Amino acid sequence: MLPLVHNQIRQPLSAPLLRGADHFIGEEKPNQMDHRTDALNYDQTGKISLDHVYNEPDPKAYFSTLRKLGYRVPEEAKPVFQRLLSAKREATGEDKAKLVDVGCSYGVNAALLKHGMSLEDLYRLYGSDAPDDHGMMLTRDQGLFTGAVDDALSVVGVDAAERAIAYAVDAGVLDAGVATNLEKRQPTSTDVEAVENADMIISTGCVGYVTRTSLERLVETSLENNVWMANFVLRMFDYEPVEQMMAERGYVTEKLAGAVFPQRRFASEQERQRVLDNVSDRGISPDGLESTGWYFAELHVSRPANDGTRLPLETLLAA
Repeated sequence: MLPLVHNQIRQPLSAPLLRGADHFIGEEKPNQMDHRTDALNYDQTGKISLDHVYNEPDPKAYFSTLRKLGYRVPEEAKPVFQRLLSAKREATGEDKAKLVDVGCSYGVNAALLKHGMSLEDLYRLYGSDAPDDHGMMLTRDQGLFTGAVDDALSVVGVDAAERAIAYAVDAGVLDAGVATNLEKRQPTSTDVEAVENADMIISTGCVGYVTRTSLERLVETSLENNVWMANFVLRMFDYEPVEQMMAERGYVTEKLAGAVFPQRRFASEQERQRVLDNVSDRGISPDGLESTGWYFAELHVSRPANDGTRLPLETLLAA
């Protein structure tokens, strides 16, 4: 049996703390935004479009771009996922566990959870330490990801970006990958074979683009395994449709009360204003959080009703 991991859950951050340069990963100027909006494209949610870095043959552009924005939510989520995995392993009585990461990109959560890396490690590997030659980088990564800190953990990535999935699988970051858009199509039999019987389904920021439709199709493949689901969801997105979908299957969804998790800085004043409007439209105050120039996420965890009753989320994460 793996030992329990004791974690401190991040509480709401104050504006002065947000301005502390030593509080952030891989950045030099914490609240600097690009006020030039003519060169930026925005999606339907008001966020800048980063499609140009999400599906490249290698992760260099992805990590270099997100580092500039102070992207950090996978690092925030890591101890939470570790604690949830420990609790799930206790519930099953087995060390072996299968994780499905939705919106996995190049396998960031797998690199942190299975291979013991930090987000700063990844920023360095695909920044200053990145070989110019694609083949050399892939060979290097295959060596780096041969071993695993948690070799009883299997991670399957799901993402619409087929080149990102391919690199993560070829490099050994992911154990398997499914490149598909579950918003538009049902999983194939091959897809189901890859993701079924999962112990936990996770995400760190894709909910909002990924909706109830995709998550329902994934959950259906693992209901017999009493799968748990843990999603870090930006505060500007409504999670109620997913919560309702899980309730229809006998699940209880808990939001970790009083806890928020920084995702990344806004890239421009225009993005900031759009997000402030989106948050306010939901009847939520952005004061002290999004108003400081950052996206913030909340943790939602769905478990079968018996599991939730036996061990409430706050108790589980405080253990």
